[in-house]
Amino acid sequence: MIAQAPPAETLRLERRARDMRRWRRRSLIIAAFRRLLPLVILGIVLVFGGWVLFGGLLTSGGAGRGAGPSSIHMTNARFLGRDAQGHAYVLTAIEAARDNTDFQKITLTQPTLAMDSDGQKPTRLSADRGVYREDNRILLLNGHVSVRDSQGDSFVTDQAIVDTVNGAVAGKSPIVGQGPSGSIRADSYAIYDRGQRLVFQGKVHSRLNAH
Repeated sequence: MIAQAPPAETLRLERRARDMRRWRRRSLIIAAFRRLLPLVILGIVLVFGGWVLFGGLLTSGGAGRGAGPSSIHMTNARFLGRDAQGHAYVLTAIEAARDNTDFQKITLTQPTLAMDSDGQKPTRLSADRGVYREDNRILLLNGHVSVRDSQGDSFVTDQAIVDTVNGAVAGKSPIVGQGPSGSIRADSYAIYDRGQRLVFQGKVHSRLNAH
């Protein structure tokens, strides 16, 4: 018996049914993605936000450990030493703080230095603030720097670099001084041998007192 081919209408209906099934499956997949996409975006935002927060906590925690609590602060600090010739010097400050990243660096508040402190006429320096390095024993002074040398002369300037090893003081800022022998102004200066020898440079104006 020979099978007859299905009518054209039946084929059309079957094709339409298959198309409808494929369309429904596609619609279900698209609907699922639409519901899932906001959840995925929310998850990404939460993960990113959590990572940023966690990283910030790590950074702030590390900075906290490196800054305040672990730093060494001293009040009425006192440092003793001797220069290359064996002369003693004494460095004091109202407050001192050792640098957290450079342990050789010490920041000073209102420092005072006495060079040749065990001598009869020590040279004395003071300032608003300073930085002292323990490795090379160089002292930087800034703000209302006052110098009184072994000859009784007093000087005022803005900054000074003190080499405690060699007993020398120098500065590139203008200096004004006066003493028993007269007064002087200059653009820069240097003091050697713990105040025994003074050198002034740049627009030097001096006045000698008559004896």
